[in-house]
Amino acid sequence: MIAQDISHDPHARLVFAHTELRAQLHALLRAARLMLLGKGDFALAPVIAKALRFLAVDVQLHARDEEESLLPRLRAKLKDPQSHFAYLLEHIEQDHHELSQLHRDFDAAARKLSARLPFEGAAQRGQLEPELKIYRERLSSLIAIYDSHMKVEERDIFPALAVVFTPEERSAIAAEMNERRAMVVT
Repeated sequence: MIAQDISHDPHARLVFAHTELRAQLHALLRAARLMLLGKGDFALAPVIAKALRFLAVDVQLHARDEEESLLPRLRAKLKDPQSHFAYLLEHIEQDHHELSQLHRDFDAAARKLSARLPFEGAAQRGQLEPELKIYRERLSSLIAIYDSHMKVEERDIFPALAVVFTPEERSAIAAEMNERRAMVVT
């Protein structure tokens, strides 16, 4: 039901992706805290794997939605290419580029750490170092960028959908988003 509702509303789909991203980042942060407390065992591996899949698939689709469907259309409607809004669009694209590399680095660190989680019993923090330290550093970098990135999008970029675009243009954006997802094999 929810997926059907957002499939026709690009604003709702974009906001929903942010809500889910926050939840997945929180799950990764919680996993790190458990490992720091010496309560990290193999039960955390599926939590980490689910979040990594979300980052690799859903977040990349979300970025493509913005880069291929939303941002070019917004840029085309700008009256002043030197405006603050134009700067925000450029900033969003720069974040995407930086986040792409951070995702790869974090994915590698998280997989390496997950492979060290014991099947039985909990690993003490020292048993998971240095992988835990790298995981936490890269996760902190992701969270820091996403915090400001999502605030800008939610405050300045996404509301433009309702103001700048006609219902037909919003439908075209939604159709492109749906088409991207139809191509993804799960």
